[in-house]
Amino acid sequence: MTNVDATMPPSRLTATLIWALALLAALFLVWPVWRAFLPLEIWGNEGWNAYHADAAMRGAELYPPPGGLVANNYPPLSFYIVAALSRVFGDALHVGRALSILATLGIGVAASVAVRQFGGSRAGSLIAGFWFVATMARFFDYYVGMNEPQLLGQVIMVWGLVWLLKRHAAGRPVEPAVLAMVAAGFVKHNFIVVPLVALFWVARDNWRLGLRAAIVGAAAAALGLAICAWLFAPHFVADMLLPRTYEVARSFTNLGRLQFVLPALVLWAIWAWPERSSRPAQFTALLIVASLIMYMVQKAGSGVDENAQFELVFAAAVGIGLAYDRLPGYLLRIGWSANAIRLTVLGILIARLLLSTRLEFAAVLFSPQYRATAAEHAAVARSEAARIAAIPGPVGCSNLVICRAARKPFVFDPFKVDMMLATGTVSAVQVYDTVRRQAIVLDNTDPRANVTSLWRRMRSD
Repeated sequence: MTNVDATMPPSRLTATLIWALALLAALFLVWPVWRAFLPLEIWGNEGWNAYHADAAMRGAELYPPPGGLVANNYPPLSFYIVAALSRVFGDALHVGRALSILATLGIGVAASVAVRQFGGSRAGSLIAGFWFVATMARFFDYYVGMNEPQLLGQVIMVWGLVWLLKRHAAGRPVEPAVLAMVAAGFVKHNFIVVPLVALFWVARDNWRLGLRAAIVGAAAAALGLAICAWLFAPHFVADMLLPRTYEVARSFTNLGRLQFVLPALVLWAIWAWPERSSRPAQFTALLIVASLIMYMVQKAGSGVDENAQFELVFAAAVGIGLAYDRLPGYLLRIGWSANAIRLTVLGILIARLLLSTRLEFAAVLFSPQYRATAAEHAAVARSEAARIAAIPGPVGCSNLVICRAARKPFVFDPFKVDMMLATGTVSAVQVYDTVRRQAIVLDNTDPRANVTSLWRRMRSD
């Protein structure tokens, strides 16, 4: 192997491509940031989360009876965070959207810091952060800027990881960082990879320290769950265990969705396999392989969305940031210069980001007609809210953002009802009878009140 100085400053063209990656991240963020101000539903979880934040703000029941038509299978912390901020900044829906955007940026910064902690260069760390933000805003845009606690929980989790790595390297106790990770689990509960990898990383150096950290984390999590079960009795446990269907085939049919991070993973693997005995390669291998496995496990469950891949996107960002510095050391034998190899890496990353038919960010920036259409759809959303508000009694909306804007109570959770029917918990007749007895009017909202009505794709004809 030919050694290459990882601290060698990038050439002018290389530096230009790094900042081009930053420009793409900024351009792709235009769509989710601009969209956040519209009164349209971005995704089905938005109104659901806002309703529960409203309940937290009022001190109302946060975990309803499991036999009803509404459920809450999320831990409570995100609702109280959004509720508290809403008292200062306004509506919970828009607070949640803002937190999601800020969390995306925060995760990108954490990826950059993690690269530096393992000896990566400034260029490699910038690539990790810029690529993460650009990838999320480009390919997972309905989560970036959506009122959903996934990214909020993840930013706490990955900064807990960064903190743990720093404390461990300095020979200091890692338990405070472990407690931060436990707190992240009470924001959103599907983060498994990062804490497991963190504990294993500590244990591989000193199994006693790893065991102590694991015991502290497990005890804190158990105590937190016990407190929640007591505070939100009697339905907290039953709601958190909301039944859903599982199909192994879904795990494999969703492998195609890995295409967005596949080029970065391939570039990482080209470096990591030859250097598999090094700490940076071993850490990123743990993070990436565990994230990939957990992605497939989670995707087997009904209702599990693209958020199952977010830990993998973070892991790939750290991996590509470290690989950028070290790949030339293994590829110089092909006859290219170190600078040419790094240019190729950047070119592949940028090309994948550009290879998408989604054009909303460009339409926002350059199409007055598109912005006018968005204004029309916003007017439709407000009109739909006024129409639903005029309906006497409770209404079960297909669009919960509009139902909430109409100040209707949350009485019908489409996902919970679907899962009860799919698992045989209730029959369609029983659901119909409950809806009839509660005098719930089921309403299909105008599709223009959903942001999917503003999706734009490049035409192939």
